[in-house]
Amino acid sequence: MPHFLSKQINFPSLPFECDEYCFCYEVQKANDSSQSLICVHFKEFEFFLRKRFRAKENDYILKAEKLSKVPTGVIKKALRILADYNQNNILTHNLNNDTLRQKLLSPFLKSIDDFLDFSTPFVLEIGFGSGRHLLQQAQKNPKLLHIGIEVHTPSIEQVLRQIELLELQNIWIINFDARLLLELLPSNLAHAIYLHFPVPWHKKPHRRVWSEHFLNQALRVLHKGGFVELRTDEESYYRYAYEIAMKEKELKIEIFKNCNKFVISKYEERWRRQNKDIYELCIYALNENAQNKLELNFDFSSVKTLITQKSLTNFARSFDKIKKKKITQSWFLHIDSLYYNQEICILMLSFGDFNQPQNKFLYLSEGKIYYFGGTPLPTEATHQAHQELLNLLRSCFERNY
Repeated sequence: MPHFLSKQINFPSLPFECDEYCFCYEVQKANDSSQSLICVHFKEFEFFLRKRFRAKENDYILKAEKLSKVPTGVIKKALRILADYNQNNILTHNLNNDTLRQKLLSPFLKSIDDFLDFSTPFVLEIGFGSGRHLLQQAQKNPKLLHIGIEVHTPSIEQVLRQIELLELQNIWIINFDARLLLELLPSNLAHAIYLHFPVPWHKKPHRRVWSEHFLNQALRVLHKGGFVELRTDEESYYRYAYEIAMKEKELKIEIFKNCNKFVISKYEERWRRQNKDIYELCIYALNENAQNKLELNFDFSSVKTLITQKSLTNFARSFDKIKKKKITQSWFLHIDSLYYNQEICILMLSFGDFNQPQNKFLYLSEGKIYYFGGTPLPTEATHQAHQELLNLLRSCFERNY
């Protein structure tokens, strides 16, 4: 994670601009004077840097807020600008030696917004790791779009570099939760969905990618005759996946054990040398499915007219008294914390499906309120949590109007 440590951290008068970066404002965490957020705009990116005083070390650290989904190179440049301004106080940093991936914004690295109005037939690989299978499949089928989803940043950077070296044009990469992505994709478009050697999560099975909901969504997204392929070296995971599959009313399933594949990962090579068994389930979509187009509204029009300077100040002062959690069987809402200055409040939120939560910041100022960094993903659970948030805010600001 890019960062720097400093004896002090000072800023020019905010807002200020440098090299196309705008450092807009700073907000302090309520009930914690050691932490604040600095809002930064660069081209289409909007993100926060987090400043924290470390009492034990008697220094300050400045780094990207972990919810900021921004390329590393963009964050590094913002930190370098502030490090240069504080150069006499800098203790240490890791802001040098940018990789090519950090300097360039790859056209093959996509955001979730690229999938919200999507109609291209594709193949999906979840957790592509080194990318060996994904890259070779894309080379074999140059006219078909291959989507790779991964949460491990070094793997993403490695594969993006390989895409450029191999001069491939038919791969999209996204860093995201596969379970949520599937829920948002249109029906009947996927030729295949590959899930090879997922983390078994023995102690936390709710973290597993494979579930009844995942399989239902996969079969909806696949066109008739398409398949979802699971490969694992964990017999318990295989049996768990098989039991879930057998709950389907109609099912065409193929089961393999230790079958040679055209492409195998480096991990599978290692496990074969160790004489570990490799299990495979291949489940076929038997039907065409209705489209899954959700029209969900996430606006705050009924609340923003209530937000005045006075009501905003009162809201910040009474924040400790607000009910901050609601949990139901199908969704939850958690207001984690508040950051504010004289004109702006920022709420840190977690909400939606309990097993697949979304995390967002909410911006509030006089007559203005919006989800920082863009609207949440339009799932039913997220929309229900949004409605609860809307009711809570309306209640708070009507009292302080």
